[in-house]
Order: sequence, then structure tokens, then C-alpha cells
Amino acid sequence: MEPDPRQTQGPVPPRPLGEIGRAGVRPGAGSRSFPVLLPGRPEKVTEPTLWRTTIQWIVAALIAVLLMYLTYTDHGWVWLLSYFDLGVHEFGHLLTFWAPPLLCSFAGSFMQVAAPLGLGGYFWWRRDSFAAILMVAWAAESLNNVSVYVGDAQVMLLPLFNDDGSGAGHDWHNILSATGLLASTDTIATIVRTASVILFVIALGLAVLGFARARRESEETA
Repeated sequence: MEPDPRQTQGPVPPRPLGEIGRAGVRPGAGSRSFPVLLPGRPEKVTEPTLWRTTIQWIVAALIAVLLMYLTYTDHGWVWLLSYFDLGVHEFGHLLTFWAPPLLCSFAGSFMQVAAPLGLGGYFWWRRDSFAAILMVAWAAESLNNVSVYVGDAQVMLLPLFNDDGSGAGHDWHNILSATGLLASTDTIATIVRTASVILFVIALGLAVLGFARARRESEETA
């Protein structure tokens, strides 16, 4: 009579907890991949329509020009849109409440410019040139809004959200004081304002370039 193999085996070493948790799972099942539901980039639409070849570019350019006019004629405040800028600005502070004070102060102005630029990049990836141009124009307006805030760092006359009147919550006064650049307030504000103008020029340039390219492609396919 042959001995039972189970009786001749040595002690079984304890199995790691990870192995116990995978008991009964088929080999390779733990590494099974699941599809990630991310939208792909749409195919380029080549059908020449009046909107694609003409109207969207003209409307985008007109909106950019109108926004530029409103931006530089009322001390950087654009009705309704600037309220939205303020909301995005405060959201930047909310996201970085845990960070050092200097970073939290900078996050508000950064967010109100980065948000429209990020949306512009998304719309460009989605091949929505019209929306992308408008986002660049919005970023230009918001950047000029920041330049006004920077220029107020020394005098601190702007009415601030949730401020007790002491100016202790003035982001750019705190930033420039901490970095020793308070005396260069006007220079920094001018640089930021110039960057705003450049973004407006880029928005208009994209509209003109898109119009010319669309018309050329329309003539080639005609």
C-alpha cells in the first residue's frame, strides 16, 4: 500500500496576504485592462459651409475687438465677465488654502488666466477654433484685470472681496512686499498689461489666419 502523498508533504509555508486575497483568481485576471472612456479628437471636417469658411472667423474677430475695447476703456473692469473672473480668482485661493501664503496669494491671479487658456487648449484639441479664439481673448481680458490689481499694490485703493479695510488681504501687495519688488509695481503692471495686449493680438491673428486658410481650402475643393 502506497503512502498518501498528502501525508508525506512537509509543512506548507504561510501564504502572503496578497496571495490569499487572490486565491481562486485565474492567472492574469488581476492584470486585466479596462478601456478608459476618453473622448478622442474629432476628425477634421472638410465640408465647406458658410459658418466654417466665413462666419465663425468674422464673429470671433468682432467679439475679440469688442472685448478689447471694453477691457481698456473702463480700468480693466468688464461688466459680468469680470465678476466671473473674480469667482475663478477666489477659486484659485480655495484650491491652495493649504499652501504657503505667498503661493496662495499668487494662485488667484494665476487661476483666472490659466483657466481660459486651459479651456482654449481643450477647444483647440477638439477642433473648435471659434471657442478657442474666444478663450484666448478672455485670457487677455483677465490678464489685464490682473495688471490693474498689480498696479494697485502700493496705494491699495481697489475695493477687495472680503477685505476688512486694512489691505492685509491684498494679494499683490503681499507678493511684491515678500519678494522685495514693491518699488517695481508700475513696471510689473506694465509688463502684465503688455502681455494682455499680446494675447488679444494672438486672438485676432488666429481669426484672420483661420479665415484665410478656410477660404483657401474651400477654393481648392470647389
